[in-house]
This record gives sequence, C-alpha cells and structure tokens, in this order.
Amino acid sequence: MKSEALRNIRTMRQVKTSLDVARSQRLKTTNALSKTREEIVYLESLTDGRLEQVLEKEKRRFAAQEASINKSRHRLLKAREKLAMTINKNRALTELRRQLQEGRWEGNAPVVPKVEIPAPEQNPRQIELRY
Repeated sequence: MKSEALRNIRTMRQVKTSLDVARSQRLKTTNALSKTREEIVYLESLTDGRLEQVLEKEKRRFAAQEASINKSRHRLLKAREKLAMTINKNRALTELRRQLQEGRWEGNAPVVPKVEIPAPEQNPRQIELRY
C-alpha cells in the first residue's frame, strides 16, 4: 500500500516571495531592449569614484550600531544580575525567618546572638561646661 504522507512539502525557506522574484528579474523596458550586450556589460561595470568612501562609512555605521547593541545587552545583563542577587537575598531571608518562626511556635528558643550597641563616645574636643 502506498504511503499517504504528504510529499515534497515546501518550507518557508524554499518558497520564493514575489519580492525575491522581482529582485532577480531585469526590467524589460524599451530602453533596456534597445541596448546591445556590450553596452549592458560596460554600463554595469561603471562605478562611482566615491563608492569606497560610502562603503567604509556604512561599515563604520554598522560597527557603531553593533557596539551600541552589545553595550545595551551588557547593561541589561548587569541589571538582571543585580535583580537576581536581590531576589536570592530575599529568598534566604524569608527562609531564615520561616525557620525562626517555626522554632518559636514549637517552643524551641532559637539561638540568636544578641547585638550590643556601643555607647556613643565622647568627643575629646568637646568642652564640658560646669556651673
């Protein structure tokens, strides 16, 4: 029995758009029909003297654009790293607080170190007034 599977299915990469077809075709104007083969070759070989400058300028513009995109990606990555650090810190704090509360509810007094706040020191240049 023959397979009923579809054969020769074209993907989007194999299908030519009308724009691609138009790019590959040459216009058939009256002027184009009257040219000889040598004239066509000669006219296509002509280039502007400033073409190299234009191409170099376009390359520089594209390189600057690429550098800007990379810089933006780097800044975005830094912002994501900072946000991830904050999220991870908050998760750790939440987990610690949950553990401490569970210990309090179960009656187990968690060992929490007491933090002593040092007394403010007297400024040695301060003058004490006595009456």
